[in-house]
Amino acid sequence: MLLALGGSIALAGRVAPANDLRRPEGPSTERAAPSLPAPEPTRLGINLFGLATFNRQQVFSNLILQSEWFSSSGEGWSAFPAAQLDAQGWVRFLEPGQTAPRPIVLPPAPFRRVAVRCGYEGRGRIEAGGVARIGERMDHGFMMDLAPTGGEDEGAWIELVETDPSDPVRRIDCRLADRPDNERFSPEFLSFTKQFRIIRFLDWQRTNDNGVARWSERTLPQSATQVGPAGASIEDMVDLANQSGADPWFLMPYQADAAYVRAFARLVHDRIDPARTVHVELGNEVWNSMFDAARQARREGVALGLGNGDPMRAQMLRYARKVREAMQIWTDVFSDRRERLVRVAATQNAWPELATIILEDGDTLRWIDAIATAPYIWVKLDGIGVRDIDQVFAMGPAAIDASLGDALKHRALAVRHGKAYLAYEGGQHFVTPDLELARKLQRDPRMTDLYKNYLTQWESRIGGDMVLYASTAPIGSYGAWGLQEYAGQPLDQAPKMLAVQRFLAARR
Repeated sequence: MLLALGGSIALAGRVAPANDLRRPEGPSTERAAPSLPAPEPTRLGINLFGLATFNRQQVFSNLILQSEWFSSSGEGWSAFPAAQLDAQGWVRFLEPGQTAPRPIVLPPAPFRRVAVRCGYEGRGRIEAGGVARIGERMDHGFMMDLAPTGGEDEGAWIELVETDPSDPVRRIDCRLADRPDNERFSPEFLSFTKQFRIIRFLDWQRTNDNGVARWSERTLPQSATQVGPAGASIEDMVDLANQSGADPWFLMPYQADAAYVRAFARLVHDRIDPARTVHVELGNEVWNSMFDAARQARREGVALGLGNGDPMRAQMLRYARKVREAMQIWTDVFSDRRERLVRVAATQNAWPELATIILEDGDTLRWIDAIATAPYIWVKLDGIGVRDIDQVFAMGPAAIDASLGDALKHRALAVRHGKAYLAYEGGQHFVTPDLELARKLQRDPRMTDLYKNYLTQWESRIGGDMVLYASTAPIGSYGAWGLQEYAGQPLDQAPKMLAVQRFLAARR
């Protein structure tokens, strides 16, 4: 199935992005760095992983909102036909011999047997599978027993086996029996997000899919799922920021038209706590050719005759134009509290010339407040095996110095143009298809020291906003991006999360 994981989404997770794409060899066009002001206090933010159940963090109290329907005829699951769903995403009817399984997210650790109550409207019958078992049934509902053990491949699901087409089963709500009906977010998840000052919604918005954004087709809070092609509802993202006391960071779809951008901005303006500062960005890594939006920007830039025959320059100039168009709209909508809006242009950490192209094109400087990069701790793991872990950690200090050195160049560039510098993503960038190596690296206690060193140096050399990538997800062949592998993981088993919590605690 389609996995909507990391800041650089692929079909199976976040692929190695930023620092794998190094600046071409040749003379630099950078100017001498100005004398920089002292670093601002560090504010740590978090990129939230996609809402899929396999990311192992319960976000909503309703356990089914982080999945979609599948179709089954007894042998495996396939995508559920869209023609059989209503406008909100509930099953209208089943074909003969067809059932509709749907995964449910498991509650956070400590893993234990828990009681779940499920209610629904309409007429039909629901069964359950995996580590879920149906208990007592009642009118329009049932009790369900969940018995998770923490196994990496463990799962649970409900399965719609009958539904009345004249009164189909809909508005299903399955939550822990002790949770109130009107509770939207899991208390454990809120406790997690409240640690951070900024929440970036890259993967909740499914930005890297580069879909065509239609306001009439956006996800609503009452939609049957929050993981469909349109991503999570804007209302939920705003409400999470409000309840967490964090500043939200939204990404405008690259293909969004002006009407969509204005409606999005207006909804955020009217719903956000006025004390919150809203960050807004166009697309994600539009410099990065592994993403469809970046390839589209290059095609458009070349077609428009930008860049004097240089495709990369044409790509960045096209991005600069699109940034200006989107930010003019947000500026207008937030004209009554302009100080609560941060308009971001993002670029490649290892290639400062790209930022110069953006900043010096047209009147871009008028319409942005900050430039941002992703200064990852990048170590090439080709040819590295489990016996070489000491070597990897030995390379860590140099990798931090190189990445933050590039970040410092961007900070100098931002200061020269009167703008702020931010890190839209950051953290370790150890990617290997060798899962044994990946697990040993990520679980090694020295990862705590690596993060301590990284965050301390960021604070002393750069400062300002660092939005870590990312919240919670299992270790995979496409990377191990989560600060923790599952919600509720003990800190002595989550060295990255341990370092982050120590950093935060020391500054409270």
